[in-house]
Amino acid sequence: MASSSRTDYEIISDPFHPECCVACFIPLRRDIEKERLLLESIEWKQKNASPKYTDQEERDLINQQIRNSQGFDVDFSMFLCPFDFYPSILDECHSTLIKETDRRFFGRLAQESIADYNIREGTSFEFVEVVKTNLYRNKGYMYFITFVAKDPCAQTKVFQAKVCNVFCREIEHSFCRLKPGQQEECNEDSKRVVKKPRYNTRSNKRPGVTNVS
Repeated sequence: MASSSRTDYEIISDPFHPECCVACFIPLRRDIEKERLLLESIEWKQKNASPKYTDQEERDLINQQIRNSQGFDVDFSMFLCPFDFYPSILDECHSTLIKETDRRFFGRLAQESIADYNIREGTSFEFVEVVKTNLYRNKGYMYFITFVAKDPCAQTKVFQAKVCNVFCREIEHSFCRLKPGQQEECNEDSKRVVKKPRYNTRSNKRPGVTNVS
């Protein structure tokens, strides 16, 4: 896991850095079901919408939005080209070894992220639901998860978590933070002593992290 003192949330564009995130065009194959469906969706958009930008302009624009939001808020409706940075369809199954919907998979990662956040900040937030997730596919996956959690006053807050899932390596929680522009504490004392759980690093499971329905 990344150091709790990390405050650098900016997108890394250095191609030699392991956490580089720069959206690029990707070829899609019709013999792969998910890629075929994505191709058909893009072709439908191209047929029913007038192009507003050239391919290069789209690439520049999507990377600008990725940098400006640190990967969490991108308006994919503006783009007709297929990129290796794209939104999750939460009720479908992502390409993981465990067959579950993206909503459950990213829900588990969000639960682990908020557990780490509570330990670091001494808070007691509880995971509620995933709002959306953006994925960057390169030598593995980088997940930009936006989710809701509630504090001891039952007030909800929006959180953002970045998680790296490099092939053949353990999942790494890079950071978890309140979405910028929110206040953290409620009127009551939301600070509690939180004991650090013992992690099973082999399975990437945190004690107290349950399956998300």
